[in-house]
Amino acid sequence: MSAPLTWWAQAAEAALDLAVPQQCAGCGRPGRAWCRSCEQACVGASLAVPLVVPCRAACDHAGPAGRAVVAFKDEHVRRLAGPLADLLAVAVVDALADARVSRRAPVWLVPVPSRRSAVRARGADHTSVLAGRAARLLRRGGVQAHRLPALSQVRASRDQVGLNRGQRRVNVEHTMRAHEVPSGVIVLVDDVSTTGATLNEGIRAVGRTGRAVSCAATVTWSAGSRRRASTPDRD
Repeated sequence: MSAPLTWWAQAAEAALDLAVPQQCAGCGRPGRAWCRSCEQACVGASLAVPLVVPCRAACDHAGPAGRAVVAFKDEHVRRLAGPLADLLAVAVVDALADARVSRRAPVWLVPVPSRRSAVRARGADHTSVLAGRAARLLRRGGVQAHRLPALSQVRASRDQVGLNRGQRRVNVEHTMRAHEVPSGVIVLVDDVSTTGATLNEGIRAVGRTGRAVSCAATVTWSAGSRRRASTPDRD
């Protein structure tokens, strides 16, 4: 979905790679932060995620995209924002198709808010960054998409790593509040889902405003049976 890099952008990227040697976050191959092989491995890899609304993940978290998510969030590899936003945009398109909603209506990408402690540690709300970039990509494709930070945290939650399904649900219960959402299609977006507890909390919070989330989209999905210690804290 991403537009080809201009000659100047390619030259600048090449110069940066020479000045600061890169390796692919997906496979570790030297050269670029996200190599062509990993990019191609994610094409057509969209997965249906079990949730109360139609939900799509661009890729399995166990693959290169999952490693890229971790590198973007925890290793501050900011150059991965572009490719990860591209994957999120693809997941949004597939989720909209599953939900059978009109693309002519405004589409609001509502990012799940990161924990305040995580934002302080990482220097940014990574999901909000990806949502903004994905919205721009979708607009280029004719979808009237915009990022809408309609959710905020009202109660702190623990890091989700190591918690089972029930513990994750209790951990995020009543942690979010939704602000007023304009008319249109509401798409809840996140970087990764495991049990769906965080997404369900976002859906609950939006529902309390009288509106309904039409569908959800994430970059990756980590099925509980395949969860590993390296799985990010998001659920």
